[in-house]
Amino acid sequence: MVKGLKILIILCSLSFGIEIFSERLYTDPSGRITAEGSVEAEYGEYIIKADRVIYNTQDRSIRAFGNVYIKKKDGSFEVLGTEAQLNAETGKGYFLDAEGRFREFYITAKRVDRIEEDTYYIIEGDVTTCPPERKDLKICFWKAAITEKHVFSFSNRLKLFNIPVAYSPLILFPIGERRSGLLPPMIGSNTYNTFIYRQPLFIAISRDKDATITFDYRDVQAKGLWLEYRQALTGRDMLYTRFKYYREPSPPGEWWRGRDPETFRIDRWRLELRTSFKNLKLGFDLPSDPYFFEDIYFEQNIRAKPFTLSYISYSSMDRDYLLTFTARAYYDLTSPNNRRTLNMLPEFNFYRRPAKVGPFYVNLTTAFTNFLREEGLKSQRLIFLPEVELPVSLWGNYNYTRIRFINNFYVTNQNFEDERVSSIYLENRTPFFINYSGEKFTFLNTFEMVYTFSPENFDNPQFDSYDVVVKENNAKGRLTSTLSYRGRSVSSLFLEAGYNLLKSYRFPTDRTLIEKELLPIRSIISLYPASWLSLRHDTTYDLNLRISASNVSTLTLKGGKNLISLSYATTRNSKDERLTDQYTANLAVDFKGFLLGARGSYDTISKRLIYAKGYLGYRGPCYFFRVDYRRTFYQNLNDYINEIFVVFNIFNLRDFKLPLRRR
Repeated sequence: MVKGLKILIILCSLSFGIEIFSERLYTDPSGRITAEGSVEAEYGEYIIKADRVIYNTQDRSIRAFGNVYIKKKDGSFEVLGTEAQLNAETGKGYFLDAEGRFREFYITAKRVDRIEEDTYYIIEGDVTTCPPERKDLKICFWKAAITEKHVFSFSNRLKLFNIPVAYSPLILFPIGERRSGLLPPMIGSNTYNTFIYRQPLFIAISRDKDATITFDYRDVQAKGLWLEYRQALTGRDMLYTRFKYYREPSPPGEWWRGRDPETFRIDRWRLELRTSFKNLKLGFDLPSDPYFFEDIYFEQNIRAKPFTLSYISYSSMDRDYLLTFTARAYYDLTSPNNRRTLNMLPEFNFYRRPAKVGPFYVNLTTAFTNFLREEGLKSQRLIFLPEVELPVSLWGNYNYTRIRFINNFYVTNQNFEDERVSSIYLENRTPFFINYSGEKFTFLNTFEMVYTFSPENFDNPQFDSYDVVVKENNAKGRLTSTLSYRGRSVSSLFLEAGYNLLKSYRFPTDRTLIEKELLPIRSIISLYPASWLSLRHDTTYDLNLRISASNVSTLTLKGGKNLISLSYATTRNSKDERLTDQYTANLAVDFKGFLLGARGSYDTISKRLIYAKGYLGYRGPCYFFRVDYRRTFYQNLNDYINEIFVVFNIFNLRDFKLPLRRR
């Protein structure tokens, strides 16, 4: 009997394109095949399991009853229910009392109808991206349509732990990474606006192009529109443009208090462009006024931006040289105007890679830069810096001697004693390595003797490090040590000290000339007594004046995602006066999804908490919720700004933020 059943199954498979395995199998005169008892069938692109299956050979439809399980072979669809029907000719079918998964969505429904390939209608159900065993957050709906590109659902209730928290008559969102549709909005209020609504619309133009249009409504402050366009040019090159326009009410409100009235603009905007093609790069970022970032954005790191940069650059490189052309224009966001901002318009650089000439290695750096600003020092500068290096084997180690021939030429709008700088800079380095490796401990040490010489001081314009040419005759020693125990770092040490044969040097913080021989000592000590504990101390100490020019001490305790850190930083000038003196504390706790964190900086000179933030939240299986608090001191207002935000993510789709309060 079993043997005959297997033969009948094979005949069915050959005749009708279906394979059925079951305990019992019947065929009636009309050609319908009925299988009962632990039925398993393979039907086109589907695998079907049920208590009872009926296959109609005339219309090639299959019906399943009792503990029905259907899975698509590509894994995109998997469902369990009480009854189902599929048709091989039309691809249509239905499922009753369904519970399963479609792509990344987990769905339960009273009925699911498959209208065509990758198109489903769902009646009275819920959907979530949470795993089936933890449906903490879900959307319950009356009717829904899921296509390959979008999800439409009607009469929606968002439930958290089965408690309704929100309602929407219609939800529409795209499926996949690049589908046109509405993105999650941002809704909130702050001190200046009782209602804020920001709605982005994503447009997938083609495989290599897309755009976003964002409407930003604020009932009191400026109302705006964002236009973004992105296009892939090659595998690594792209074009990105964004224009933001806002219409400001006139006269402005309280948010303009403490600002220069001349900076006010009714029409406010920011224009951005970034692109690259092979060796050419182009960037443009220009705002209408220096307060655009502070008023328009809610992200602290963007609002505190010090400047924007517009640039164009070209580079050409081969085995022997590097040639670059760059033009850089900055917009100072920390000043009410941009007239004293230093720009490089343009700059040419040529670097000849080291070439071996006998025992020597010779390279060349040359550059022309036009330092331009509306007010203040400006100059054209040409530098020509050939360099020769000689490595020599010495007692099993290498000694490196390097000589740079300095030639700087300036054409300025001010008078300097030296508008032509011609000098040399000599450096000699001899490293020694003393290492020990045992069964448990590894001790690595590098000691380096360094001698530097430059014969003359110059009174020349100062724009960057190439302009720093000072008289120098220093002998230094550097020690770097690391200690490891069973592969884990236990401690590290960096120590640098030296002697100035010229009996003068510049103090590290205020550059005051100190006429003494001993150079300041720099030391960095790091200790790791346990995997969860680290201590670091970085100090620069002047032996002659007995002043710590700078000190930074940090204590960190870290275990998993939990962190506590305390740090103290201070700097002093050559008169032993405090320049900075700040304490910073940081806390981050993540315990079984519950999130708690805080960070703050206190300045002892102004006796003011200059920055503080805290957050409290929870990370669920498919959602994220956090309340952020920030308190920041603004110098132009001589006052604090307090802000509260709610940051959340629904179904792991996208983070978005609601501003609740400002001031």
